Amino acid sequence: MPHTMFLKVFLFFLLTGASCAQESSTGAVWHLKSSPHFQIYHESSWSPASISLELERLYGKLRLNISMFAPWMVQEKTRIYIYKNQDTYLNGEFTPPKWSKGLAYFNKKTIVVYDTGNIVTLRAVIAHELTHLYFESFYGESMKYPPQWLNEGLAVMMEDLSYTEESPWSLALKYFSKEKIIPLEDFFKMKLEQLDSDEQIGYWYLESFGAVSYLFQPHKRLQFKNFCSILRKGEPLNSALWKLYRLNGPAGMEAPWRYWLSAYSAKETKGFSADFPSASFNFNAVEPSSFGFTNFGSGGNRR
Repeated sequence: MPHTMFLKVFLFFLLTGASCAQESSTGAVWHLKSSPHFQIYHESSWSPASISLELERLYGKLRLNISMFAPWMVQEKTRIYIYKNQDTYLNGEFTPPKWSKGLAYFNKKTIVVYDTGNIVTLRAVIAHELTHLYFESFYGESMKYPPQWLNEGLAVMMEDLSYTEESPWSLALKYFSKEKIIPLEDFFKMKLEQLDSDEQIGYWYLESFGAVSYLFQPHKRLQFKNFCSILRKGEPLNSALWKLYRLNGPAGMEAPWRYWLSAYSAKETKGFSADFPSASFNFNAVEPSSFGFTNFGSGGNRR
């Protein structure tokens, strides 16, 4: 039963000193802010409030959880391009789909997003896209693309961790209706493009988040890394689940996963919402186009 609640915290931009500016072939001017782990290009002369500090805090969480998939993130800076609004993003030089809120290009170590004026949402979108960037680079080493549920579930998990208070995803997972859960045997075979409503897609993202959160618990980090590694090598899901988790395929995962969900739901909550769109929620599936690239402006690159 859907209800409406989504975190809305609006902050004004603060004037920051841009260390340099770059003009793209389409006329966009990029102002650069550099932090220890990021090159942040923002289109507006007013950068999002405290963006460097926000991203470095976020980096700590990303490094802790997913640097095992992208060890290069420790030594190399990631480029982040932030358009000043949705219009300039959609009409920019690489013309993203209208439903897109961010893109990641692992081959150029770059993500592209737009500023909404809401630093909480912007941080969540960046967390989501950076996770795609780092995780897809792991699969890209073998010229492969990760399973959709695994890729999106991990991205939502890191998006969830980007919130300083309880996120709408964690809250929604606590109230995940049994009637809305798709049996894992069917769920792991589903594709986003098969779904035709915001509600169906929202629950698909929620189940992806729940499945990955179960497999990637703090004491199972090494198992999860090895699980992803053998999937990348072409191991069937059923045997991968057995080898790393002693689960007899999706059917064997069903009961312990639902038990874990019930324990998760028993946690103390502050409220309820079943309206849980991802901050970088896409109505259509993102195309696995990371293997190609086009020059992006004079300093960045795009997916």
